[in-house]
Amino acid sequence: MTAHSFTLTPHGDFADFLGDLQLIAVSIGPDGSANLLATDGNEAKAPFVRDVNPSGSSFPRTRVERPYKAVAFKYDGTSVHRTELPAVPFAFPFIQILGTGHVLVAGSRCRYSKGRAELNAALYTPEGKLAHQMTLGDGIQDIQASPHGEIWVSYFDEGVFGNFGWSNSLGAPGLVCFGQQGQVLWNFTAPVGMDSMADCYALNVAEDATWLCYYTDFPVVRVARDRSTRGWTNKISGASALAVSRSHVLLWGGYQEKRSRCVVQRFGPESLTKAREISLLLPNGEPLSTGTIVGRGSTLHAIVGTHWYQLDLNELPW
Repeated sequence: MTAHSFTLTPHGDFADFLGDLQLIAVSIGPDGSANLLATDGNEAKAPFVRDVNPSGSSFPRTRVERPYKAVAFKYDGTSVHRTELPAVPFAFPFIQILGTGHVLVAGSRCRYSKGRAELNAALYTPEGKLAHQMTLGDGIQDIQASPHGEIWVSYFDEGVFGNFGWSNSLGAPGLVCFGQQGQVLWNFTAPVGMDSMADCYALNVAEDATWLCYYTDFPVVRVARDRSTRGWTNKISGASALAVSRSHVLLWGGYQEKRSRCVVQRFGPESLTKAREISLLLPNGEPLSTGTIVGRGSTLHAIVGTHWYQLDLNELPW
């Protein structure tokens, strides 16, 4: 594969409005805005506490010892909307801000005990009042809300195969679409001829479809609005984010020394073809190597520290 270099476009700096607050979760919302969850510096470590047993192994907590105050921000690169959340109980949080302005906060881990599952997600009104809580399951890898209001949740292997008391895991399909009350609307089933999902590595909820790439064989799969699925075989393993156009797919990430690999491929009838490895650069010329990388539609978003960058796959010269 021949390498080409492309420079990401700056889209904003969260430091302009965060002040002394520290980010504890960042994502891209259904309208392409940055969705941020932040706390005071003295509470920034509280959501990431782990329990350590005598053997030295550690386990993430599902909830914090005491709820923390947080602020949700919706930022489109120009304007900022701020929502105060007075008591967030979830550890290892995710955030999505829906088109209605409601704020969804969820914890990555969720215990099942004595026939009941923890409530590991909450929907808050645009004013920051708790609307209701729900269960989205254990082992959450990513959450992306759609422009139509659905909540798409992907799971890593522990969520698929069960842990923390789950024997019939809610995340067993690897990808589940929920309604805003927490009801299951749809469970993923692999396209004909492809293996079931063991770990959802990459998720991209776009306007007209939902895209994913999963372990073990890393096919790229499209879930249409009518929930029909189509898959393409793919030889690039380990991608953790993807962006899609009508003709191409961009896969970001990989294993070990390929953690910052970026490959663009063309959609063929049944497989991805004509792989081209590209190098993504920050505006200062340094290669993109760290940060939160998220695909939404044709745009790859990179949040590095408080800086937000973008690359639109449609603008690449092929």
